[in-house]
Amino acid sequence: MHARVQRLAEAKRTSSKRSVAEVLADVMGNLQDILRSEVRLAQLQARAELRNFRPAGALLVAGVLGGLLSAFFLLFAIVAALSLVISVWLGALLVAIVMGVVCAVLLRRGAHLLRSRSEKAAANTAASVEAAAEDSTPWTGPPTE
Repeated sequence: MHARVQRLAEAKRTSSKRSVAEVLADVMGNLQDILRSEVRLAQLQARAELRNFRPAGALLVAGVLGGLLSAFFLLFAIVAALSLVISVWLGALLVAIVMGVVCAVLLRRGAHLLRSRSEKAAANTAASVEAAAEDSTPWTGPPTE
């Protein structure tokens, strides 16, 4: 038998009558333990979910940075066109178009990945809540020391 369970069993045998204040103090202590555990669980779940979103965030950042480069090349093409050097602005315009397409693909893929990860996370959370609600094991609380 676990040491805490043994202590709990001994405490039940030795204390036949407890005052209302002691019982309320135990109840409040148990509620505090439950709240602390819930906060720790929420923190761990949030960290796990954030790890799932890292690849989507990286793709979105890459898409945004590519979009900025595309804008730079577009501005470069306008400057080159104004200088009336046909071959330079045409090359810069082609680079801007290609970068724009690449950025669009990256942004679309990152957004899709972000959506799919968030739907999976929501489904996992709902499943864990349902499983906890269906659990028929009674909670006896932490043992008192």
